[in-house]
Amino acid sequence: MKKTLIVGAALTALSAAASAQQASSVTLYGLVDTNLAQSKTHAGAKVTGQDEVPNPRGSRFGFRGSENLGGGLRAFFQLEAGLSAKDGATTANNQLFNRHAWVGLAGGFGELTLGRQDTLTRTLNLGNYNDVATEGEISVTTANSGLQLMQNFGSRVNNTIRYTSPAFSGVRVRVQSALGQKVTASTNGALVTYDKKPLRLAVAYEYYDGAGVTGIDRWNQATTVGGQYDLGFATIALGYQSTDRLLANAAANTLTSAAALPEHSAYNIGAIIPISKELVLRVQYTTSTTKTPAAGVAKASSRDYSRTGVSARYAFSRRTFGYVAYNERDVDVPTAANNKSSFGVGLSHAF
Repeated sequence: MKKTLIVGAALTALSAAASAQQASSVTLYGLVDTNLAQSKTHAGAKVTGQDEVPNPRGSRFGFRGSENLGGGLRAFFQLEAGLSAKDGATTANNQLFNRHAWVGLAGGFGELTLGRQDTLTRTLNLGNYNDVATEGEISVTTANSGLQLMQNFGSRVNNTIRYTSPAFSGVRVRVQSALGQKVTASTNGALVTYDKKPLRLAVAYEYYDGAGVTGIDRWNQATTVGGQYDLGFATIALGYQSTDRLLANAAANTLTSAAALPEHSAYNIGAIIPISKELVLRVQYTTSTTKTPAAGVAKASSRDYSRTGVSARYAFSRRTFGYVAYNERDVDVPTAANNKSSFGVGLSHAF
């Protein structure tokens, strides 16, 4: 009888320990992505090196964790730091975890997260709704293109509060505010997504609010619409972005008037074409126009930009793929910096 009780107690203790372990977990993860590329300006100047354009997806490492609090409530967090694969240098600007640093609660109400997080426009891009490379080797965003194409609204913002609703019939709503604390402008916006194959749709609206910081209350008002449809043999993606009072800088403390800020519009079309289980082609074209008003001039000055990209990814495994990519970018007023073509061969490994 005593032996039975001892064995039963031991099994109960082991079961409790296993349950506790399952209730709380921390995962180390990361991505190493780099390429060897050559870029050439229309004037003939060449640059060859590692992590030249086409751009890698952004090497990083981080921690994800969660704990089951009971009653359907869960606590979770993410800490993520960027690095350069070519020299091991951090990409942080005096920040250890420059890519993500937030904590949150999740339950039947949805999710509430606080800290440094992606902007909602970048969340749309990374969701593959309009950018078939998800800000990778043939990205459409200004951060990776060097041109005024589709902005990702600064990639990430500090002091952020985000609410994410549960999905209702494929529809999910995100609302976010990044508090400027009277030092920089606050960032506010909403993102609505619809996910039910074969159709996926998203619309985001974000803006800077300079109340108490600058002389204007709102600028960089960006509306982005993206969608994709799976045809079976290929997935087609379309995107449109319109920005009023374009100035992609939340720290514009000396900004006193929005009268001379430009208007910006961008269009994007792309396709993901599976050739085999391992090989996938991606093709993408983006064009944009920036109109800048000038004092005493009835008609605003206009500048057009475009970017064409094509890439092939070959999956060696679920976590590792090699890629080749070609990009051509142009502006209607040619410059050595903006009019450029590039070709690269890269390797990406996730862990």
